[in-house]
Amino acid sequence: MKMGGNNYFYTRSIQKTIPVMKNSLNPLLAVMFLLVSCSGGETDLARSGLKGKVSSITERQFKAVHKDGNWVAGNPVYLGYQVRNYNREGFYLESIAVAGSGDTLGFTRCRRENGEMVEESFHSVVEKRSTRTLFERVSGEQVNFEVWEGEQLLYEGASYNDSKGRIVRQVGVVNDLEVVNYSVYEKNLLVELYQEDLAGNRTMTQHYEYTAFDDQGNWTSRLVYVGEEKITPEVVATREYTYY
Repeated sequence: MKMGGNNYFYTRSIQKTIPVMKNSLNPLLAVMFLLVSCSGGETDLARSGLKGKVSSITERQFKAVHKDGNWVAGNPVYLGYQVRNYNREGFYLESIAVAGSGDTLGFTRCRRENGEMVEESFHSVVEKRSTRTLFERVSGEQVNFEVWEGEQLLYEGASYNDSKGRIVRQVGVVNDLEVVNYSVYEKNLLVELYQEDLAGNRTMTQHYEYTAFDDQGNWTSRLVYVGEEKITPEVVATREYTYY
């Protein structure tokens, strides 16, 4: 498999369109929307551990600041935010990157066949470029994906799901080296992401801690720790939900 770029922790390309503040954190600190897997009757909301009839999620990221014994949101990491929309049946429709001014920076749209996501297209308003991700289900547990820009294959890989349809492992190649990304969950919440090379060495790690929830039980604030040791958070991610 071949893969372009240095960031295999699969973030939706839409995040790259959000302008970053000077001296801001590495883009890997972004709270990641992983590839979704649409099968088995479960909705995308259920696979994401979300409760209630969520219509949209607005997510922002801030530098973590310690104040009065708690970690709170400081200055924005990105001068913008993301909106993720779902239909009434609980399936993902699109993501939109929005600048602080309210202008649209980029967006993704998905295409389904028989309820299964088969393609997701990304359009950058800022960079005037588009990519598309093609999905092929190999089995109940494995979904292969390819990311194309025009006729050029940028990278490809495979996602492996648990019994709840959540991604627990992704395999791909970075700079001609195969790496594996793992996702760890507790009580339907993502608590750790880490990457290993072929020798089994960890090359990247992020931990997540949830500090606030809304009345539906969906998280509204989470801390992002970077590195194997969960000592000091670097990012506070916040979410606002709208419901049908």
